[in-house]
Amino acid sequence: MILAQLTVVVSSVLGWSDTISVQPSRPDRIHSSFQRSLAGLDKPSERTLETLKRYDVERRYKKDVGGALASLETIVKANPDPELVYALAELSWVEGRRLDRWRNAAAIDRYLDAVAYAYDFLFDPELAAGRQPSDPRFRLACELYNGGLDRLIRAAQSNGQIMPEGTIKLKVHGKEQVLKVALEKSAWKSDDVSQVILASDFEVSGLNTRSYQYGLGVPLIGIHKPSHPGEEGPERFYPPEMAFPLTGFLVPNSRLRDPANNIAEPRQCTLQLVDPVEFREVGKEPAVMPVEADLTTPLAYMWSGTDLNRYRWVGLVRPGAAMKRANLMLLRPYEVGKIPVVMVHGLISSPLTWIPMINELLNHPEIRSKYQFFLYMYPTGVPVPIAAAGLRESLIRAQQMYDPHGTDPAFNHMVLLGHSMGGLLSHSMAVDSGDRFWQLYSDRPFGRIIGPPEVLSQIQHYLFFEHLPFVSRVVFLATPHRGSDLSRNMIGRVGSSFISEPDEISNMLAKLLKNNPDDLDRRQFRRMPTSIETLDTDSPVLMALLAMQPGKGVAFHSIMGAYTPGPVATTTDTVVPHRSSHIDGVESELLVRSDHGVHKNPEAIQEVLRILRKHVGIEPAPLASQPAAAAPAPAPAAPAQAAAPFAPRSRR
Repeated sequence: MILAQLTVVVSSVLGWSDTISVQPSRPDRIHSSFQRSLAGLDKPSERTLETLKRYDVERRYKKDVGGALASLETIVKANPDPELVYALAELSWVEGRRLDRWRNAAAIDRYLDAVAYAYDFLFDPELAAGRQPSDPRFRLACELYNGGLDRLIRAAQSNGQIMPEGTIKLKVHGKEQVLKVALEKSAWKSDDVSQVILASDFEVSGLNTRSYQYGLGVPLIGIHKPSHPGEEGPERFYPPEMAFPLTGFLVPNSRLRDPANNIAEPRQCTLQLVDPVEFREVGKEPAVMPVEADLTTPLAYMWSGTDLNRYRWVGLVRPGAAMKRANLMLLRPYEVGKIPVVMVHGLISSPLTWIPMINELLNHPEIRSKYQFFLYMYPTGVPVPIAAAGLRESLIRAQQMYDPHGTDPAFNHMVLLGHSMGGLLSHSMAVDSGDRFWQLYSDRPFGRIIGPPEVLSQIQHYLFFEHLPFVSRVVFLATPHRGSDLSRNMIGRVGSSFISEPDEISNMLAKLLKNNPDDLDRRQFRRMPTSIETLDTDSPVLMALLAMQPGKGVAFHSIMGAYTPGPVATTTDTVVPHRSSHIDGVESELLVRSDHGVHKNPEAIQEVLRILRKHVGIEPAPLASQPAAAAPAPAPAAPAQAAAPFAPRSRR
């Protein structure tokens, strides 16, 4: 009962709203990305009727649609006129809609024709003079292509799964139509895909913005094959719920100029599965078009079925049981040449808390092309030094796997984003500890302590460390460098009482106390402070961390929240006051109007975007606002290589 009440109170104070879900789309929204333009197109437009009159097939069209379309196809083959090609695409769509209403299987014939003639209109180089972006038919041709392809993919799904490097068999014009399926160049491999579904079949809730690019193609969701427990290869960093964006793009052969091409024969078509993170355009020069891309729905689908909301509580009160799941998580296969951005969540939280920011950052092509995102998950009940050691281990494992020889300049310019307690862990990656943590427990040099070698090694691992040389920039978001009064009030005391120390740590400390009764502070060393106790105002652990020497060349940034207007020195995000989130020596500091959920604040996200752009040498705009406090001392400049363009990336 007390824990339930604590959940309500803490959730209210911290402003948690990490629930992201997808639901099946309502029937009237299934084709929402194409409906606005095509919903009313159930009869020929005035311009298409003019084309029918111009070629003297209007009367025949009214009596015999199929015969009229066949006549137009014969004419267009002899005279590929853009006006006529567009008319064939539109008329094919209109007839497909009519047949669809009667559940006539022949509708698929016309949808394929609509896609093919729209493709000709948009890409045939000899029709370039007749298609101008200012012409309403140009955009409508894109919608005809997308709408027809959407219907084709749905028809294909009704006959079985769409799989990369496979085929789709449809009955078109009374004959078997075979469409090849090809996964275009991507970090993903064909073997990675277990299922392909339509993104428009789902509606997203829990995200305020949508990363969507309009263009050609049908947005899809690729479902990754589940990884095996204990996987030691690259898949060790894949979450089990992994899903990713794809876009279906159909490339049909043209019937316009090939004299040997029999109109009655099935078309040769390839359904390309395009990775919209890698490719922003489809087609070939000089006729290229933006690819239609939905990056939000696959992201939400990926996390909608996760148990991370439950894990964050298990990770707080029973951290020992949750330690095995602590890990870095990639959103897509690692790509050499892209800078890793590692996001570290805060107390009683999970990687889900970063999804709104990731969703917004992915909306920017320069971010997608330069960066890749890791999420770090850890049980937040463990003491801060142990949680930091876990992050350090994971980052070193990632380096050993992805950049073992230190040859990738992108990996060596890693950026860490840390929210709340995650900012403390991130800070630990960029400083040298010396013996500052050890001095909290003993006035004796660590080398004089007696104990089992494995225990001494583990203690040394937790309390002694050097900065990671591949971390070059750290962004603190609502980070309590000097703690929070919330830790010592009722919520903090009750919450801390629920945390059980992992048995491994208790046993380890007991052994050292037994062997060194006169060298260790028994009161301090009998157990390590819980994460909540560590976050007490001016706690010794935080003061020791704050006094550690940063690594050479690491740049720091602070983004803090002010829930209500007031003097800078007295502002607070309701959890962390300004006196705690402010530190000297940062390259930039920004105060935004926000509660403790600063990392979800639009202004804060724009600041992170500015910092990431600057990190790769894209000149940022000036800061939106600057606190009125004294300017912080300048941080050491980042390495010159950080601003240099990177070589073309390869994939692993």
